Amino acid sequence: MKAIVIEMDFNNGVFTLNGRAEAELTDSTSLCLRRREVEHGLEYPEEFHFSLDLEGQQFSFEKGMNELFRGIPIQNEYIWDLFLLVEDTYIKLEVANTLNFTAKDYVVLENKLFKVKPYVTGEKGVSFYALQNSITSEAAFASFVQGVFALSVQVSSGAISADEWENYRIKLLIKKREQEKLFEYYETKTFEPVAGTNPADFSIDLNALFENEVLKKNVVWDVFLEVICEAGLSVEMPLMAANNKKSLYNFSYFNFTHNDLFRIKPYVTGKNNFALFIRSNEINASFTALQFENNQLNVEGVISSGEYEVLNLNELESFLVFKKRFVVGRESQYFTEKVIPLQLLNNYFKADLSLSETFKDEVIRHSDVWDIFIRVTTLAGRTMDVMVTPTIELQKQTIAYEVLETNPLYKFKPYINGQGTYSFYFIDSNKNQKDAVKVAVLGSCFSRNPFNSQSYFNPGYKKNYSVAMTQFHSSLISIMANPFTLDVDKLDDVSDYNKQFIVNDFEKNFFELLEQTKPDYLIVDLYADACRDVIKIDEETFVSASLALRQSKYFKNFVEYEVITHHNNDQYFELWTKYMSKFTEKIKEYFPEERIILNMGGFTYRYKDTDGSIKNFPREHVIQRNNYFWDKLNATFMQNIPGCKVMNLRDTPYIGQHDHPFGNTFSHYQSGYYKEFMNRLNKMVLQDLQKEVKIVK
Repeated sequence: MKAIVIEMDFNNGVFTLNGRAEAELTDSTSLCLRRREVEHGLEYPEEFHFSLDLEGQQFSFEKGMNELFRGIPIQNEYIWDLFLLVEDTYIKLEVANTLNFTAKDYVVLENKLFKVKPYVTGEKGVSFYALQNSITSEAAFASFVQGVFALSVQVSSGAISADEWENYRIKLLIKKREQEKLFEYYETKTFEPVAGTNPADFSIDLNALFENEVLKKNVVWDVFLEVICEAGLSVEMPLMAANNKKSLYNFSYFNFTHNDLFRIKPYVTGKNNFALFIRSNEINASFTALQFENNQLNVEGVISSGEYEVLNLNELESFLVFKKRFVVGRESQYFTEKVIPLQLLNNYFKADLSLSETFKDEVIRHSDVWDIFIRVTTLAGRTMDVMVTPTIELQKQTIAYEVLETNPLYKFKPYINGQGTYSFYFIDSNKNQKDAVKVAVLGSCFSRNPFNSQSYFNPGYKKNYSVAMTQFHSSLISIMANPFTLDVDKLDDVSDYNKQFIVNDFEKNFFELLEQTKPDYLIVDLYADACRDVIKIDEETFVSASLALRQSKYFKNFVEYEVITHHNNDQYFELWTKYMSKFTEKIKEYFPEERIILNMGGFTYRYKDTDGSIKNFPREHVIQRNNYFWDKLNATFMQNIPGCKVMNLRDTPYIGQHDHPFGNTFSHYQSGYYKEFMNRLNKMVLQDLQKEVKIVK
């Protein structure tokens, strides 16, 4: 059934419409505002209902914007699509072809923080669009003396008069960037003004504020102001520096008194907003001699600094440290390290060690990188790890690969990396191995599409592999949670293919299916946890908010439950790690670690269009956020199951493709991506058969 809007008007903040449905409307029919989200396809996480004037097939509605949006949560750039809700069916409003409607001006809502207007979408639908009013904040004064950051800030808005600011609260926020160049914030510190309303004065003792923090180098905290209205709605904006005063804010660093290895200062960024920057005092470590032969490493070097008195370092607590590098987002993170005591005397050090013994018990993978550090310790017990650089003479040194004696599948060597510091690099030693066939997939299209007979994918895969079972779009949280009763009959608008995945997710029969099918390998990708939500039924019961479930009519049964989303990935990660631990313990009853394959996945930023041009997918910041969190999940998975194999196709050139059989999205790649997946899987399986690894059934 269609619902056609014949007349629509927006005058003096009052919205009216008249329309006609194709069939007679029941008395319970209502107008439904549904908030649109398009991060992972079209979804509607919130909705609000309003009564209509009804007469047969006719419907009409009239309400002022303030009355309409009173009590509705609003954020900048929210879009609300309009529907008729007839019994259990949503009917999207469509404007008649003869209707010419344009709302030129927004209406400022009574909270003065947001403005709203209706508009006709490109698909002839009716929607409301909310924008934050133009509100700016500026530091009228700022100082940084003895670690105390003091400032007076002024907030300005054309919609709010000077007298009205008494009805608003102003807070100062500092938000920690997840990485120096990644503007995702999961940690916030909030400060009330010490005086004034607008302007408001703030004073923050940064030395005391970070006394109990674990300090790291190159950490940025951006400074924001939050304006809160009486209704509880709020907006945030970065705190800006006045252009004519920017030169006044070139503050000097303050050395923390509780950890003299680190220092801090406020500064004005290239975008003219205030931020805090924490960095380490510059301490340098250099190898002056390096010998690598027969898996033995012999090094000599020196520690120096122009900012720290290195003679005050504790010579008895100095170490040579090797750290396994994981690339998370655009930065390196470390979870595994090897620590070797170092002989340090008067800033000079040396070490002699067997690398075959050092890496004897480590799980090694092709392309693993272990970065080399010197760990220094102050007399107060504070530590810092310093990357090691070569002298000019050592930069010319040529070092050959050696087979790792305690793991001859790999060869390795020390090398100077792109940052100009030392690392170890491991690669396959190219020893030949055997072959094998039966797989289970726990994940998404990243892992299931390679096992597809279409020519775009791998038409001959069945000669070598059979897919014993698939658990599709299920979170590890849901898999390890308690089962939840599902009324399958209410999934009548879901295909049989997708229905079974929803049933499996609710019934938690993943391990039962493993027992029945006895696959040789489990291929896992963490797509569902990297970007999809989970629904919390109770403290021990969760279900996956998969797209198939969200698009079903049955999904409305879950609107009252808490949804764990990715708007706060710290909260999601805390819950996920709990259930990842349970999964780790359980899955080892069915597979040895080396028969679990982690497909690292990752979304692409670009695609090849019909004309051969390369174009960018929209919402790059969402892709970046999801890729960062996916990296974090992958790293944690590998730490929990260190013996798993890893499928990492991020070193391939493949991007999205306009004519992908399942649609052009940042989850779908060019044909060669899936063929390369199969090539690498063949190699993994062949190696296992050559080692004659036996699976306990």
